[in-house]
Amino acid sequence: MFDVNEILQWCFQQNYHLDKSNACVHCAPVRFSPITFRLYLALTNHWRPDEDITQEMAEVRDHLGTYELDGGR
Repeated sequence: MFDVNEILQWCFQQNYHLDKSNACVHCAPVRFSPITFRLYLALTNHWRPDEDITQEMAEVRDHLGTYELDGGR
């Protein structure tokens, strides 16, 4: 009845764009939140190997491990 991948994708998109807008409000480089990283990882666990990831997913992937996560977010 529900497509979990679609739900994860929508949750990821919402958090991705929220992180981007927060960075704009503070005139700072984007730093993705822990939940955005977790949603990305959850999506990649269910992503078909023959399908390319989205541009947003690629951007979050490129940020993995480049800064300490803000545990207070």
